[in-house]
Order: sequence, then C-alpha cells, then structure tokens
Amino acid sequence: MTTSNDGGSSPISVPRRTALSFGLAAAAGLAAGVEARAEGNGGVKITVLYGAPKDPAAFEKYYSEKHMPRVYAFKELKRVEISMGLPGPDGKPPAFYRIAELWFDNPEHMQKVTSMPEFKEIVEDVPNFASGGATVMVSKIG
Repeated sequence: MTTSNDGGSSPISVPRRTALSFGLAAAAGLAAGVEARAEGNGGVKITVLYGAPKDPAAFEKYYSEKHMPRVYAFKELKRVEISMGLPGPDGKPPAFYRIAELWFDNPEHMQKVTSMPEFKEIVEDVPNFASGGATVMVSKIG
C-alpha cells in the first residue's frame, strides 16, 4: 500500500492516517488467522516500515525524543527492535528509512495489546513524524 499526504496519483494512494488505521486493523484482524497457523512458541510481530522522510533530522528528533519513549514505556510489548536502512551493496538507497518491530508472545497477546487505548495513541502519533508514510506488516516469528 502506498501512503501519501497529498492524495498522490499512485494506483493505491491513501492518506497516511487512513493507511496506518488500515494496517492496525489488519494486524488485529489477522491475529485469528495467524493463531491458526502458528506453531510452537515463536510468537508474532508487527513490523512498521517507514518511508524516507521529507526531513530526516526532524524525523529523528521526534522519533527519538517523543515517539519511541512512549513505545518503550508501554510495558505490554514483549520486545521492541528498531533499525535504520542502509544503502545496499550496489549503493542504491534502502527501500525503507527505518524499521520498527514490535514482538508479542502469541496472536492473542497481540490482539489484546493492539486494542488497548495506549497502543492506539502510539499508532495515532505516527503521522506526526512519518512524512514518508509507513507500511505495517504482521508476521509469525520463526
């Protein structure tokens, strides 16, 4: 899904806030399907793939000083991992600027956490800094 602020002309272009809501709804809705296929205790995770921001310095300032402290303070998450994209061996820019992974014990845990008001507030904060949009993906670990 392509996200934009300006209703761009891509084949599937939706405002960032709407796209993030769709992604979160998908994450919660897919929990039941993931549960049926999950094997062992590997858990599940939500991966947020941030597009290149218009102003990387502003993104980093907000992300490190305001957004991520809220995420880290949210103790219901099993694990949080963030990373930054780097150019590939060919020197091309990375497909995504930053990646955030939120780990959960199992699909039920993910569904419980994603329905909490505190988690929804964190999600609603993303458009405040993610000028390059964000793609949300749910996956089984392992």
